[in-house]
Amino acid sequence: MSHFPLLLLQLVAILGVSRILAALLGRIGQPPVIGEMIAGIMLGPIVFGALAPTAQAFLFAPASLSALNGLSEIGLVLFMFIVGAELRLPGGARRHLSASAMVGVLSVALPFAFGLAISPALHGNFAPDGVAFWPFALFMAASMAITAFPILARILKERRMTESPIGRLSLTSAALADVLAWIVLAFVVALISSGAGWSGFAITILGSLALAGFAFGVLRPWLGKLLARHAADGRPSTGWLAMILILVFAAAAATSALGLHAVFGAFLVGAI
Repeated sequence: MSHFPLLLLQLVAILGVSRILAALLGRIGQPPVIGEMIAGIMLGPIVFGALAPTAQAFLFAPASLSALNGLSEIGLVLFMFIVGAELRLPGGARRHLSASAMVGVLSVALPFAFGLAISPALHGNFAPDGVAFWPFALFMAASMAITAFPILARILKERRMTESPIGRLSLTSAALADVLAWIVLAFVVALISSGAGWSGFAITILGSLALAGFAFGVLRPWLGKLLARHAADGRPSTGWLAMILILVFAAAAATSALGLHAVFGAFLVGAI
């Protein structure tokens, strides 16, 4: 079977199982995203693969997963743009930055410390050949400190909390915390790699700062004037909506190229 019909069958299975489990878990007060996560486990090799390995290997053949992965990334980018667009920061972003930065840094610090603490016991058995202790320890620390930013956004949105004070604080602090964790991962790559790794680390730091500065200093006021003139009722025309989507995908591509996840670029455009 070619990949496109198989992709359609994968979507049928994923959407069907995830909606059934989301409805079931909703009866006990859980957000739908929890059911969708469990659906992924059920359809993966742990459950479906153990019960029917031939069927699972056919439906989710490794060669066909690139299309499904690309489709899921596009959906995630668009969702995080919507979350950013719905985020309201009364009084401006600067007013909320200090509190969000403090919460974000402190929420990273404890799991980061735990990751460093367990690394001596794990390095000998799990570190790849040639990887020294500190790159391995920093990787473990960053892996434990990174948050499920899109999952948090889904839960807050489904609970209608994205416009509440705690929702705003959670989203902005989680975004800052995840950016810090991705920067640590870029530093780990720099430690393991040759000199090119250090240039990549510098590009991640400086590029992220430049992108954020350009977005808030140039793009935000420019977009504000254009949308106030052409979409004063909050309903942009097809042409302006296309322009906004171009900016979303361009920013997502930029953050991905900088070594961060694409969702940060989409969230940034939504926020401005």
